[in-house]
Amino acid sequence: MHRFRRQTVKQMFAFLHDLYAIRSWDELTTHVLNSLPTLIPTDICSYNDMSSRRRYAAYRGWPDNHPSIPQAAEILGRYAHQHPLLTHVERTKDLTSHKITDFLAQRQFRTTALYNEYYRPLQLPYNMGTAIALTKDSTVAIGFNRVKRDFTDDDLAVLDVLRPHLVQAYGNAERITVLQEQLSTFHRAIEELDHAVLSFTSQARIQWATPRAYQQLTEYWPDPRRRSDCLPAPLREWVRHTLSNIDRCGEMSAPLTPLVLIREDRTLTIRLVLDGSKRLLLLDEHRTGLSPAILKPLGLSPRETEILIWVAQGKTNPEIGAILNISPRTVHKHLGRIYMQLGVENRHAAMALVMETVQRGR
Repeated sequence: MHRFRRQTVKQMFAFLHDLYAIRSWDELTTHVLNSLPTLIPTDICSYNDMSSRRRYAAYRGWPDNHPSIPQAAEILGRYAHQHPLLTHVERTKDLTSHKITDFLAQRQFRTTALYNEYYRPLQLPYNMGTAIALTKDSTVAIGFNRVKRDFTDDDLAVLDVLRPHLVQAYGNAERITVLQEQLSTFHRAIEELDHAVLSFTSQARIQWATPRAYQQLTEYWPDPRRRSDCLPAPLREWVRHTLSNIDRCGEMSAPLTPLVLIREDRTLTIRLVLDGSKRLLLLDEHRTGLSPAILKPLGLSPRETEILIWVAQGKTNPEIGAILNISPRTVHKHLGRIYMQLGVENRHAAMALVMETVQRGR
């Protein structure tokens, strides 16, 4: 594990403490772009949405008066297929942090049209980034650019520690934005919303909840003895454990990973959102199209089937480990046995086999 200076650890704790406040997508992006340069010195910090296949790029940059050139986004998109960081993520699905010089010598990079048409006019030869989301259309990443010196291993290590937290914060912000777009004022007419949202106290008592939230609590924890104003015991325990991680001071806290519950072909994702002393739970249910019953012909154990379902949904080993409360190493061992039983060599082949099984089962 990378050893950080005491001051760096203190700065990271301060950043994470403020990261999970209730914010819309736009508010979070502004906050992240203004705050990250205090941890990683950079001349430009940017939120990027890019695709080499579509030759597309869009971004927001910090500072507001950062250097620019005419039609910058169009030029960046035109040569997106030459961007070493982007093409690496698209090819491997590797979301860890990298520098351009991890894949291409600076001398080679300066011979590309991408550098000469985009980075050279901006005088930004050094680039580092980390992907925070992959969609079917593009890669979303946080990028850093410097004028005079390349980024260091310490910079990469800081960014890798922060990446899972950024992923979770943006997931929260997307849900909050959906709610805010349907309300002119969040606290007005909250009961009329067709969303599952609830507020609870430090003693796990429900202060208020939308009808859908009450419905989902009853469906996923059908205990007639439970008081209607209390969170179910397993949910209380998850909240207690998550809040205790936030308060830990001895080491870097884990990201606010959602609680994910699987019921046949349905998945309930529960996110904890904090705003000062206020505590909210956002419940989001969707049908996965995958269920243990559909994959039963594969002959896997219940745990192996569960892991394979998450693999089929594009989750990485660390993400699966966080969802199932096991280590990434344990996930890796399970996958080795799964590949052997299915007669496949890698996760992509396993995903293809899952899709074939689902199609046959319909």
